[in-house]
Amino acid sequence: MAVPKGTIAVEEAVVNPNDLDFLADVASMYAPGAASPAPGTGSSAHHALAQKLADIHGERLRKMDAEGVEYMLLSVTAPGCQGVVDPVKAQALATKCNDWLSSEVKKNPARFGGLAALSMHSGAEAAAELRRAVKELGMFGAILNNYQSTGTDGRGKIFFDTPEYNVFWETVQELDVPVYMHPSYPTSGDLASPDSQYGPRTHLLGAAVQFHLDLSFHLYALISSGIFDRFPKVQVVAGHLGEGYVLATARWPAPSTPSFFPPETCRPRI
Repeated sequence: MAVPKGTIAVEEAVVNPNDLDFLADVASMYAPGAASPAPGTGSSAHHALAQKLADIHGERLRKMDAEGVEYMLLSVTAPGCQGVVDPVKAQALATKCNDWLSSEVKKNPARFGGLAALSMHSGAEAAAELRRAVKELGMFGAILNNYQSTGTDGRGKIFFDTPEYNVFWETVQELDVPVYMHPSYPTSGDLASPDSQYGPRTHLLGAAVQFHLDLSFHLYALISSGIFDRFPKVQVVAGHLGEGYVLATARWPAPSTPSFFPPETCRPRI
């Protein structure tokens, strides 16, 4: 039987094999039993998963053909820039990732497109990089791996519902591109904290529980902040069946909750 064609895959992770330091903090989580590599050693590149993520034009393309996937929208894997606590390094990583990914897409634009990586330490800088990625590099939007980690211990969290990020959402609306909100693991500093909810419960990390619990909080924050009222054309994509968001809407509004939740007109934009 012929393989049906026409599938478009929109959340497809990749890594630049020459730039893997940002994975060092979470390597032991996506590679259970392996010690986290020291930054700059490049040892993450030898893990089987990293090698698969680094492959774009070889086995990935062959499997696309075999499974009927006509087009993939590629993005740098989590945590990406959101896991880099130094603002200067995070911004440099975003620029490097986007330049690299756009160059890979240009090798086969009929089969691949890209979502931009962004440092979110600054709303203004994120807006500028998104504009460059879309206008100059041909990206179709951006992917954000939940909150921006910050602080010397990596325990700080910046969410994007505050006034500082109005300039970013205004640019998203102007460019008319979607923002994909993707989950990510906690930082090692967060897990090591005495009051970490996941530290003694590492079995809850990842897709089974932690991903949707953490990201759904951020989605609720965005929804209730008025962003979609101020910028009504903004589109946010939440994968994995909406990270629980869709199920929760059945409880809005509830007698015990304030009336800050959005009207029905807001919901289709996520």
